[in-house]
Amino acid sequence: MSSVNTIWISSTPRTGSMWTFNVAREIHRILGFKVEPSIVPQSDKSMFEIYENNAKKEENKDVRFILKVHSILKPDLVRSKIITIIRDPRDICISFKEFMKADFVSSLGVAKSLVNFSKTYKKFNSDYLFMIKYEDIEKRPIELILDISKFLNLNLSRNQAEEISEKFLKKKVIEIINKKNDEIKSKIIKKEKIDKKEVVVISNNNIRAFDTNTGFQTGHVSKRQSGDWEKSFTNEEKEILNKEFKNWLIDFKYI
Repeated sequence: MSSVNTIWISSTPRTGSMWTFNVAREIHRILGFKVEPSIVPQSDKSMFEIYENNAKKEENKDVRFILKVHSILKPDLVRSKIITIIRDPRDICISFKEFMKADFVSSLGVAKSLVNFSKTYKKFNSDYLFMIKYEDIEKRPIELILDISKFLNLNLSRNQAEEISEKFLKKKVIEIINKKNDEIKSKIIKKEKIDKKEVVVISNNNIRAFDTNTGFQTGHVSKRQSGDWEKSFTNEEKEILNKEFKNWLIDFKYI
């Protein structure tokens, strides 16, 4: 796959896809590539348009397209490799519920989408797709960054991996988000025009600032750790979750 110029981050929401997206971008930047898109789009549709209109036709070998979607991709996309992330679906459920201010049923539906993603991608060629665990982002980010670079056939040093890991620590990402929040609040106070690219409108009660350099947005970083789902659901909800995902948890070695 010497002509690969597009790296897809494709996963269910709330699995660490934005961290992975930014890490993949930074790996390429630190090694001297020009990374596209420079301004991060908000939708899958925009990402697919960039691939069709730009990436597939790009002739400059020093340009790399890093695209993040919440859609399952085909097993034969030209000039492409895919990175996907799995996570305990019970943690996905509580994370989505809080981030989107959603109810349990809606959040369960998102968590269930992980089953389709992971079972589909498990069949893909390992040269084409790399599956990582969210928990490794928490526990071994430097080693994971090196693993990602190896999958991408890139020669990243440990010092460079440490630098990238440091740049996207939770506290650093929170600083990025807070800075963007302050920028938007300042524009509102001064009655300045706000670019629609700088905000995400979920509902009248859920409007977030969006950092176009990274894609991080208000509320993106949770204070929770893996396993915290047990503290947040009723006994009935926990029973539903455990029953729903029992086989998946066994198949992917979570229990």
